[in-house]
Amino acid sequence: MSVVIYTLSLSLFDSLSTTIQIIVFVLLLTTEKPLRNAFFYLAGLGGAYFVCGFAGYLALDQLRPFLDRLLPSHAAIPNPVYYESEFLMGVMVTALGIWYYYWKKKRGWSRKQNWIISKLRTMNGWFAFCLGAFISITSFPASPPYLLALVRYSGLHLALPAVTGFILFYNVVYALPMILILLVYLAVRRDTDDYHDSLHEKAKILNLHLTAWTMVGFGLFSMLDAGCYFAIGHALFKERYF
Repeated sequence: MSVVIYTLSLSLFDSLSTTIQIIVFVLLLTTEKPLRNAFFYLAGLGGAYFVCGFAGYLALDQLRPFLDRLLPSHAAIPNPVYYESEFLMGVMVTALGIWYYYWKKKRGWSRKQNWIISKLRTMNGWFAFCLGAFISITSFPASPPYLLALVRYSGLHLALPAVTGFILFYNVVYALPMILILLVYLAVRRDTDDYHDSLHEKAKILNLHLTAWTMVGFGLFSMLDAGCYFAIGHALFKERYF
């Protein structure tokens, strides 16, 4: 698996499996200054996530004991055990995604979420920037896909400019769903008068579908990848994720 494909797949999964940053972005498009707030938010989110990734890469030696506990080494897990675990994880993640879909569909927005939505309407650009940075800084330590990518770059012994480029690429792909939403927003708001209310409804649907079907898709892919290993002797991708 090439480094580009590896980075692309992990980054998209990172973005779509934790949809809070996407939902906040959609809600920012209903504020009084939607474009200003959206751009400031993306700058804070992407800038902080890039800095976290770059700093994390430089500090990998200090983080190695923590990462060794969090991410098992390749040599410690033989292929049969790895793919058995991948298949079981796929089953569990698929079931979790289906359960989440039906649970969230019935539950809707909570009182706290409605309060947050009301506060977002009067947000200014600098607050949007700080909110994006806060989401990135707090989510980075709990982002296995990002940590896996950094460990992979370190293992390849790439030059620092190349690593910087891959971290930047990771962050561009991470922001891609929000960029696409922004393009759709620019097209829709010219034709719809009540797009603010419409976006609130779309945010609910987006939160439900992105989270649920990303888990289901990841689970099905994991089962297929592991199934190919046991059925034909090799997985869909020759290299493992860890």
